[in-house]
Amino acid sequence: MVLLLSLGALISILIVIYQYKLKILDDESLPIAILPRAIIYWIWLYKEILLSSLFVSKLILRFPMNISPKYFKLKSNQKTTMGFNIYANSITMTPGTISVLTNNNDKVIQIHAISEETKSALLSGVMDQKIKKLMGDKDV
Repeated sequence: MVLLLSLGALISILIVIYQYKLKILDDESLPIAILPRAIIYWIWLYKEILLSSLFVSKLILRFPMNISPKYFKLKSNQKTTMGFNIYANSITMTPGTISVLTNNNDKVIQIHAISEETKSALLSGVMDQKIKKLMGDKDV
């Protein structure tokens, strides 16, 4: 068992070194530099997912339901494709919001939100700023 795990780890490392020498790795295919910041971002995102889940549960269980769906466009301040994709996926992971359509060229995301509160939370730009920090953007 130990032999198989050791060989698997060694082969994985050799493949990454080989790809690096062939110059087919870029910042998006092996983002090791953002790993320490990613852990902090994941903790923050899990907290937001939990809070959003509780909020959406309260909306649904309340009688009468106080749902006011909103569809809007949001301009992202991300400079990289990877940051933009993380932003769009983080929006979808958060209950009550869905990234419906993304335009990477214009950095615009079309979003469906379940209520005015969830729309306001996205328009505040907190998530966008957290992802800029994650990506190492200096002008945060």
